[in-house]
Formats: sequence, C-alpha cells, structure tokens
Amino acid sequence: MTPFLLLLLVPFVNGQGKDLDVPSNVANRSMAIRGTLLCGAQGMQGATVRLFRIYQKDAVDDLSQLLGQVHTGETGYFQIEGSTAKFPSTQTEIEPFVTIHHNCDMDPRQTANLGYKRWAIRLPADYVTTGSRARKVTVEQLRRRIILRISKFCSH
Repeated sequence: MTPFLLLLLVPFVNGQGKDLDVPSNVANRSMAIRGTLLCGAQGMQGATVRLFRIYQKDAVDDLSQLLGQVHTGETGYFQIEGSTAKFPSTQTEIEPFVTIHHNCDMDPRQTANLGYKRWAIRLPADYVTTGSRARKVTVEQLRRRIILRISKFCSH
C-alpha cells in the first residue's frame, strides 16, 4: 500500500523579535500544519513528522533548521507548529518543508534493519503568514492547488 497524506495547513505568526528592534509579528514567522497520515485505510501510528525552516535537498534531515517535530497518534492524526523565534534575526524567512518518517508496508524486522522510510514534501511559501492573524487553509484549497499544478504540467 502507498502511504496517503491528508494535510490541513493552518499558518499563523507567533514569537518575539529578540534581535531586532521591530515588532514581533514582523521579525518572526511561524506555521502550523495538521493532518492525518494513512497507510492504506488505517491510520499511520508512530510516524515522525518534522517541519523545517528551509528546503533540504539531501536525504538527511538538517536538525539545525527544525521548527517542530511530532509523532502521529493511533489514528494517524498529527498537529505540528513552529516559529523562527529561536533563529537569528537574519534567518526569519520560512520555505516550509516537511519530512515524514514512517514504516508503512514494512514488517518490524525491516524497520529494525533498514530504518524508516522518508517522505519529503515542499509546501508553498504563501502558507507562511506574518502578523498576528492566522490565515487558515483548508484541505480542499490545498487539493485544488495540487490539481491545478498537475493540469498545467500535463497540458504542455
């Protein structure tokens, strides 16, 4: 079975501007993501979801850019959030990037020997907001955007 990801993006701004003499809602940016991971029809329990500040080309996660990390619950549900509050004032931009480490379709011996599978997803930067008011994005909005991109790709 192929893992299936259902994402609901809920970006918001949070944190304090510590290094710059500017309002906190300008210096820092943050993002929250919630969704459900499925392995077939079952919730993908125990998967690790990591939210990063910038995109990483390599197959290894750069934990120095980590905004947040959570594990999925019994139903595969997760909610993760993070901000640039702990980063220097020169590193407040976010190019949202999520990795999911899972063992869907692996028996426990495979996981013990090979480790978890890694799935990486770049998220649109316009889901990152500044200011104190969160802009909510629904699953339907995300789905429409993906379908639109596929349509543009296939029409050429």
